[in-house]
Amino acid sequence: MRILMIQPNYHAGGAEIAGNWPASWAPYVGGALKTAGFTNIRFVDAMVNDISDEALATIIENGQPDVVLATAITPMIYQSERTLQIVKNVSPHTKTIIGGVHPTFMYSEVLAEAPWIDYVIRGEGEEITVNLMRAIVQGSDERDRRSILGIAFLEEGKVVATPTHPPIKNLDTLTPDWSLLAWEKYIYTPLNVRVAVPNFARGCPFRCRFCSQWKFWRKYRSRTPKLFVDEIEQLVKEYNVGFFILADEEPTITKPRFLALCHELISRKLNVHWGINTRVTDILRDEKELPLYRKAGLVHVSLGTEAAAQLNLNLFRKETTIDDNKRAVRLLRDNGILAEVQFIMGLENETLETIEETYRMARDWQADMANWNMFTPWPFSELFEDVGDKVEVRDYSHYNFVTPIMKPDHITREELLKGVLRNYARFYLWKTLEYWFEPDPFKRRYLLGCLRAFLQTTLNKRFYNLKRIKQKGFHTEIDFGFDQSKILTTEQIIQHQQAHPELKADVKFAGTPTDIPTVFHEEVPMNIAVCGAPNGLFDCQTKELQAPTEEHCGIQVFLIEDQEQTRIRLRNALRAQPGIDIYSEATNAETGLVLLTSVAGGDVALVDMSLPDQNGVNLVQAFRQTQPQTDNPQLKLCMLLEPENDLESLSAFTAGADSYCYKTAPIEQLTEVIRLTHAGQPYIDPNLADIILSEVKTHPPNEILSQQQQELLALISTRRSDAEIASKLNITEHMVRTLLRNSLNRLSLSNFTQRTTQHQPLV
Repeated sequence: MRILMIQPNYHAGGAEIAGNWPASWAPYVGGALKTAGFTNIRFVDAMVNDISDEALATIIENGQPDVVLATAITPMIYQSERTLQIVKNVSPHTKTIIGGVHPTFMYSEVLAEAPWIDYVIRGEGEEITVNLMRAIVQGSDERDRRSILGIAFLEEGKVVATPTHPPIKNLDTLTPDWSLLAWEKYIYTPLNVRVAVPNFARGCPFRCRFCSQWKFWRKYRSRTPKLFVDEIEQLVKEYNVGFFILADEEPTITKPRFLALCHELISRKLNVHWGINTRVTDILRDEKELPLYRKAGLVHVSLGTEAAAQLNLNLFRKETTIDDNKRAVRLLRDNGILAEVQFIMGLENETLETIEETYRMARDWQADMANWNMFTPWPFSELFEDVGDKVEVRDYSHYNFVTPIMKPDHITREELLKGVLRNYARFYLWKTLEYWFEPDPFKRRYLLGCLRAFLQTTLNKRFYNLKRIKQKGFHTEIDFGFDQSKILTTEQIIQHQQAHPELKADVKFAGTPTDIPTVFHEEVPMNIAVCGAPNGLFDCQTKELQAPTEEHCGIQVFLIEDQEQTRIRLRNALRAQPGIDIYSEATNAETGLVLLTSVAGGDVALVDMSLPDQNGVNLVQAFRQTQPQTDNPQLKLCMLLEPENDLESLSAFTAGADSYCYKTAPIEQLTEVIRLTHAGQPYIDPNLADIILSEVKTHPPNEILSQQQQELLALISTRRSDAEIASKLNITEHMVRTLLRNSLNRLSLSNFTQRTTQHQPLV
């Protein structure tokens, strides 16, 4: 079987300014096919080679492939559809298959627009593509396609989407074939070296409302660091790669694995440099490790700072503050790592003043680089559901981060674009001078290389698609190039949605009813869990992080606390304690629950009782309900309480946590609480024990706690040691903790504490 993989010829003027990027989907999917026995595979990069439709038709006609695979992100979708139409025009017998983020969610619309497409791959492509290809080679695909998970197709003019295929459980099973790429084409301009885009991790535990990657991957997973560095070593030694970008939404979230990755790179002495995208909170968390990251070759970090005002950060459901952003930039710069900040522009409330504010921030933070990305509401993102009727431009070819899709309420699209370009011009004019004075020789060379790439693409007008701007005398005209037939009024948008509900994005992988045997429905549940993964599916490969290993040194703590000063104080104080590290952070219950369920490797979670979106009780209860099926089945939970709020303290016991402590407790006490909780020994703050005891005594004897349990609380309230308590109660020290655990369980279930909860706002 002859298989042709095509990267469609689409250009936008965004990431291409830094060079030619390899299409990493091709080696990963192609490698899976080769491993499955399909060896006659060719990849054509029409994008990097700028292959015209006519030239592509000749390639296809000469090759007569049996199957053609193409990919599509949203702005590429029309060109991808045209590419597969060319295939059918010159080779009608060829099976056409499309995959990628946009077709995954918009398969109904794609098949309606392009009925010449035989199959849509929905989601992670390797395993689905192999299954589909096996059916095609056997000639049974049309007969058996309803039993192939994770695809969509037309049948008698109607769209059929089979149930979702589960995410790949073990990413170590990936077998990319990097030989498919013509490596001389993929040059990273700033360093003038070959560039690769490998996968270390897939998915994201966070759910920023403008993003959809967490929906696409459905599950956060990462590869074993040693095996991944084997792949990097192959790229360096066999293909002469000098720079790589991790194609991951959140490579640093599982800190022990990221540390292990860095140690492995250092030990191999590969002399390769690399860059990542990550969150501000992870940089703050990893302050002590940044020198190690730089030693491992990490030289470029792009931070999702996103917006100019805290209001916008909240809208995007980001977990950071303006001060956090500034500090993260400083930490990176202090450690010789290029700090790039990203701003999202063009929301409804954008004004000339807010555009100017982003420029002032970029300068004030002293960022090495800055990008101003136009707000692009993917038609399958959560934010699109809120603003969709205001997005009159439905021409997806311009959903490219450099074109104003939404029109702000108070300025025109032209004013928005001019303001952003003015920011770029001023910012990099300053950098033209500043880069020369960078004291680090490598970083200076790298920064000047970035500047060279920026200037080159500005002169040839590829940067930000500058060719659409025409200067006529003293007047500047902008032609956005929108397809006018795809610009709709609010009324037309509503009418179209009502007339064609079947074209709506399928963001939950719901599929359409099929006659697939029941066993498939049982193995692949259709309901989507809070973390975005199908219920019942969890990642077994990361369970080794639960045991102490070289990757997992000390107690890893989740910190879920919304008060910034408290969070920073606890973060810094706990990280100063030997054997304790802050694993990850969240500032609300929703993101906190995603962390607890999806980010494997945590030992103890500190959960603030009073979070802004939900009470900590709800968070803990929600986690407890599904904990055995999550990535942290052994995670211990400690509630953080505010002093002088007795009612809140009493209601906290309905959560069923392992320990309870005041957040104002001395750090030595909190450290001991974490150690005890991690060891499976419950803890209750002495002051809290006194409050409980005084309330319990107002009820009939033994209604809430037994006499022995009340005596236990009385001794705890006087800060007696376990040995002293055991002696007083005439029991063993082990029985002291068992008695306390039973006491907490009784408090959790008692009508007394349940009644106090009714007086506390849980949501």
